[in-house]
Amino acid sequence: MGIYSNGIIFGVRIYNFNEKTDFSNILFEKTYKEPMSDEQKAEAYSFYCELHDKDQIVFTIYTECTTTHDLPHKNKPMMMWHPLPLNQFLDHFDI
Repeated sequence: MGIYSNGIIFGVRIYNFNEKTDFSNILFEKTYKEPMSDEQKAEAYSFYCELHDKDQIVFTIYTECTTTHDLPHKNKPMMMWHPLPLNQFLDHFDI
């Protein structure tokens, strides 16, 4: 049981997070009505590469998900932000 992404990326958010202060600062965020193109992914990757301080950087993708939980959206697609580890960001966005 849980929330599952279909893996199609409609947006990306890059931010840093300070655990001591529980503060996040969005550095880059773009969402699209269609799946992200290679050009759009390359733009996000380029932004990440140009960051001087890559410590505490967090990635989330805007993707279509389904859930098995007993919610109004049970077994129906819904859009939501989903965490993305650095290695997967590099795999998907280093075009």
